[in-house]
Amino acid sequence: MIAGVPAPPAAGWARLGRFVVSIPLIAAPVLSGFTLLSAEAEMPPLNLFQRAARASLVVHVRVHEGALRFALVDVLEVLKGSAPAERLRIAFRDFNFSRPRGTDPITFPNGEEEILFLTPYSQVPRSQKKKEKYSDVFELLLGAQGRITVPAEGAGAIFDAVRRLVQVAAQDPASQVEGLQGLLDSENPVLPEAGLEEMARLRAATPVLYPRLIRLLRNPSPRLRIRSLTLVQQIFSSRPPLPRSGSAEEALDEAGESLAAVLERARNDPDAAVRVQAVQALAAWPEHADVEADLRAIASQDASQEVRFEAERALFRAGVRR
Repeated sequence: MIAGVPAPPAAGWARLGRFVVSIPLIAAPVLSGFTLLSAEAEMPPLNLFQRAARASLVVHVRVHEGALRFALVDVLEVLKGSAPAERLRIAFRDFNFSRPRGTDPITFPNGEEEILFLTPYSQVPRSQKKKEKYSDVFELLLGAQGRITVPAEGAGAIFDAVRRLVQVAAQDPASQVEGLQGLLDSENPVLPEAGLEEMARLRAATPVLYPRLIRLLRNPSPRLRIRSLTLVQQIFSSRPPLPRSGSAEEALDEAGESLAAVLERARNDPDAAVRVQAVQALAAWPEHADVEADLRAIASQDASQEVRFEAERALFRAGVRR
């Protein structure tokens, strides 16, 4: 008690105590929800296969009204799962509230067509009656990552890719790897990239992929060439045993052809980023003496400082002095 100030009655202290205790109890759910959204915003981007695998509902929709608390969208096609209604409500405003600085807010322009990767609404009340009321409400998978705006041209390739990836994701793990390998042969430009990206993440590349990867190294797309080189690098660095099928000579021939294809990219690819990735793949070749002279030449002659630096670093890591 402070001198000269009368003490409040006991009831007053009790009310004050209840008020102070209630502050963290009220703030805790808000802070915990904000932390969850912030953590989702900071997660690395998912590739297309991961989005198709993790979403509980994937739908092609047309926006009916995007300015409400929940965006109203009309379902045009269900690509995965089962839609509870022909018109769904999409919760997205919490993601805008917690989005990283410099990130554009999520909007739903009326009439726009989207492919949405959705998860159940996380704020549904516990009572069964209210659960039924919110049965048509869904959230975007990791905010902006949970949508693809349908382009005016080339939409067919995207739809076909999503359908195929949903099929692959539904398989058991061993069959998934086989399905991902099969994507590399697709004429749909979206699927080989999705397959390469997911196999690199899983580190599922094996020497059996050499012929397909050699073919993809000649693809016009620099992105595909880079992703193909990433898988070749993983195979080189794993020092894989000879495959069970086929002779040892055939396996060595395929490995040698792959090394020659990588060297061609490292020396002559018009894209500097591809040459950087090719140099990294060269550095992963198990027998450094086979590639040392080429790395020296690249370190001295390449037009790009970034490529020369990557070759210098490869030589340094191998303990070679220039």
